[in-house]
Amino acid sequence: MSGLVTLTTDFGLTDEYVGIMKGVILSLAPTTQIVDLSHEIEPQNIAQAAYLINSSRQYFPDNTIHILVVDPGVGSNRRMILVGARRQLFLAPDNGVLSLVFDDNELDFAHAITNEELYLHPVSQTFHGRDILAPVAAHLAKGLAVETVGPPLDSKELKQLNLAASISTDGKSIIGRVIQIDRFGNLITNIHRHDLQKLTASSTGSTLTVTVGTSTINNLVAYYAEATPGELLALFGSRDYLEIAINKGNAGKYLGINTGKIVELKNDKKVTLHATL
Repeated sequence: MSGLVTLTTDFGLTDEYVGIMKGVILSLAPTTQIVDLSHEIEPQNIAQAAYLINSSRQYFPDNTIHILVVDPGVGSNRRMILVGARRQLFLAPDNGVLSLVFDDNELDFAHAITNEELYLHPVSQTFHGRDILAPVAAHLAKGLAVETVGPPLDSKELKQLNLAASISTDGKSIIGRVIQIDRFGNLITNIHRHDLQKLTASSTGSTLTVTVGTSTINNLVAYYAEATPGELLALFGSRDYLEIAINKGNAGKYLGINTGKIVELKNDKKVTLHATL
């Protein structure tokens, strides 16, 4: 293993939860490097966490261990799982948060985490990140064989969520939604740059028009400062997903849009985006 562990949670940083998970890992594997991906996932927002880890994992070395704790079902009978995919390891509840990691069948292996000898005891019913995922990650970082954590699982046994944007029946529009509002107020959708290729008519040479509520954006820009300060804009950001933003402003507050809102990317004579408020 690389000895590198990442943490992604919806815990925030006000409470002690993140620090305790790090303490558990370092107590068992003192030389482990720990990277905080994010602890500001919206509470219980599985889709947001799924997109974040899938957009981040490619920038880490092989054998990195990723822990994801966004777990609305903590304490229930949902499983904790270890997944090996894309030459990395992922530890998470089996609630669909890993759906994008292996949605193209790039799954090397999966195991249910059931070996209680690896847990902290007693196991809290409300903090499995501390008592199960953190110690298991530490043991893996020290070289524990993956099959030791528990029995193997078939990919068909794992919970999968349909998180991708979808094509309409007439092939003229793509239906997506706002997945995340970042700290700048940019609305990040699940409409990927590649989704443009799914439309029946090519957008090559077209003027792209983006409509958000009562506001209209006449073209996509390549970068934020290409728009004038205060101007509403749309672009494909660093994740290659469509974003709606305001140069030096907060689009989320301006438009009053929350995560989960429906977005339609439509191709008539022009490609038009409609965000339902």
